[in-house]
Amino acid sequence: MVSKIALVLGAGPNIGHEVTKKFAANGYKIATVNRSGGGPSQYFKIKADLKDPQAVPGAFEQVRNALGEPDVVIYNATARRFLPDGDAFSLAISEFEEDLAINVSSLYATIHEAVKGWKSTSVSPKTFIFTGNALNVSGALPTLLTYGLGKTAGAHLIDAAAKSYGSDGYKFYYVDERTPDGGPVKNDRDGNAHAEIYFQLAEEPEQGPWDYTFVKSKGFSKFESDD
Repeated sequence: MVSKIALVLGAGPNIGHEVTKKFAANGYKIATVNRSGGGPSQYFKIKADLKDPQAVPGAFEQVRNALGEPDVVIYNATARRFLPDGDAFSLAISEFEEDLAINVSSLYATIHEAVKGWKSTSVSPKTFIFTGNALNVSGALPTLLTYGLGKTAGAHLIDAAAKSYGSDGYKFYYVDERTPDGGPVKNDRDGNAHAEIYFQLAEEPEQGPWDYTFVKSKGFSKFESDD
């Protein structure tokens, strides 16, 4: 039996760490991308800085050459910069562009590369998962301006990808953990809960709701406040 391949961009602590463990434990070959190129020795590790979207094609090419075409691509990278309260537009333009490169442009480049590779294979389904949060529906949070812009743009890109490529057997998800009452979990994101959801979505044969809000130990949950 040929092992499936999972590529995780932004394979740091908590979510990234737990997701790679979950997929590896279930027989997937793992490739990780981060700035340091570090990680467990059993993974295929790629050093790349996602401040530069042009680094994404090279990362995919390394995975293809070493392991094959990824079946699952997870974009967990993010730039999360805190701004002064009451001064959301104090960020230097170069810093703004740097954050958007990680949060938006490299996400676009990753979807682009994933789809390009999937079109060259006949095996489906393929799955793309983006680590989201409630900022795409909660309105602006000025102290996290570029972070919120990234999640909002990310949701738009995932929605567009699901509509464009769903008929090809490619699944796309914006995964957003919530509290039981539908509020944002903020800094209490549960890596194990994300890993369980990500693996479930990867293994399901059909596309579910692209905007996948979930509650720990409960699973998918739809909240009226998001309509």
